[in-house]
Amino acid sequence: MSAPSETENTLLISVITVTRNLIEAGREDAVLETLRGVQTQSLRNIEHIIWDGESTDGTQELLKGAIGGIAGNPDPIPVRYFCGPDKSLYDAMNKAVDLCSGEYVLFLNSDDRLPGPDCLQKVSRIIGERRPDFVYGETVFVEKDGRERHARRLTLKSVLQRMPFGHNAMLVRAGVFRELGGHDLQFHSVADYDMILRMIMAGYKGLRVQVPLSVFQKGGVSADTVAAGSEMARCWEKNFAPYCDISSYSHDERVEWYHMGQLPIPVALAILRQSIAQPVIARAALYSLAKSLRRSVQFWRQY
Repeated sequence: MSAPSETENTLLISVITVTRNLIEAGREDAVLETLRGVQTQSLRNIEHIIWDGESTDGTQELLKGAIGGIAGNPDPIPVRYFCGPDKSLYDAMNKAVDLCSGEYVLFLNSDDRLPGPDCLQKVSRIIGERRPDFVYGETVFVEKDGRERHARRLTLKSVLQRMPFGHNAMLVRAGVFRELGGHDLQFHSVADYDMILRMIMAGYKGLRVQVPLSVFQKGGVSADTVAAGSEMARCWEKNFAPYCDISSYSHDERVEWYHMGQLPIPVALAILRQSIAQPVIARAALYSLAKSLRRSVQFWRQY
């Protein structure tokens, strides 16, 4: 392996893991694996931020013991542990970003893991001197039965309808995250999508890397499709406002957009007309429009 460049050496990445009552949830082995996965990274210019939301089931003691063991190893990646009250998973993430020192942050849930020891090294080298506002890579999804599905097709074109890439497969500049105000806490299950949508609509520049960045265990907060659909309806109302007025559509109609995976043709067309000066949003609107037009003639399609 070649020696890291001087530019690469200056890039500090903060990996953020938030926790609460993991033992009660049967996830103590998973979080220990998450900790180990960070420690095995070939890139050493990393800090691991652990934010615990005042666990009451022994998780605090579990984490402190594991972190103490890591500190006794030769050349450990530093783990910074914080414990305090938070309102939600996304509030905990916001608080952790405020405490981190890295130029980029990567959110790694307590039951997720990094896909290999070289993944952050590869991304650091690709970032190099370009220093984009955010970087997004591939996700490996693990089903409950253990089967894996590798999501390699990455595109921002779908951002108006759904998450364009995994939240845990993104490195975002800490400064950009703070400028955006972090995750919007009115959302409990789609705050990650809302933040990514706001970031792209605000014109921040992203870089796609064909590198797996996250092994994601299926389930969790966003797995509740009823709650997610309702929040997506509100998220679109909030974020589409500069482009078009969707108040004539009922909340239930907007929830149906989520379940169908497409926007109404008038909405996609209105966003396209208002986003000519924003190439990424314009391409996403054109993609959404084409998708809705194509499906409008597929009378046999079931949703």
